[in-house]
Amino acid sequence: MKAKHTILLIALGFCFDFVGSFSKLLHRGESTSLLLLATILKVLGVLLLSYKVVRYEGFRKFMER
Repeated sequence: MKAKHTILLIALGFCFDFVGSFSKLLHRGESTSLLLLATILKVLGVLLLSYKVVRYEGFRKFMER
């Protein structure tokens, strides 16, 4: 998985978060599941991006300076 895919997951999570929050304001039934999906996407995206950054060789060289 490339880094751009992880950023896309995070952005998609924020989009679902916006839609879920708006649905919550309108008292719709699907709002809770949308907010849960948004949280899962954001956490998964951040974890995968963190893994990609730590495994990147340039990051290790930068941290050893």
